[in-house]
Amino acid sequence: MNRRGYVALEATGLVIAALSAPAVIHGVLRPDTEVLGGVLDWAPGGRAGRLALLGFLALVSLTLGGWAHTRPEQPADQAGVTGETLGRPATPPEPADTSCAP
Repeated sequence: MNRRGYVALEATGLVIAALSAPAVIHGVLRPDTEVLGGVLDWAPGGRAGRLALLGFLALVSLTLGGWAHTRPEQPADQAGVTGETLGRPATPPEPADTSCAP
């Protein structure tokens, strides 16, 4: 998966978590309302099953979003034959100044 795929996975995970976590909290605090307007009525287990499903979706999406965020960048020595990274040419490091003059 390339960098754009990881960014898309991270964004999707965070959006799903941002939408489902408040729905779980709202469902717990207000037991007289439907969870997400009845969208999850197909889930077994009644109200507790729907809330558990929403909580599970929030946890999975946060986990996937966090995993995609922490994926390591491709090292420069593995970037390609030419040593380019993200379209920038590889440049050697500048030598350190070893003079003791003030």
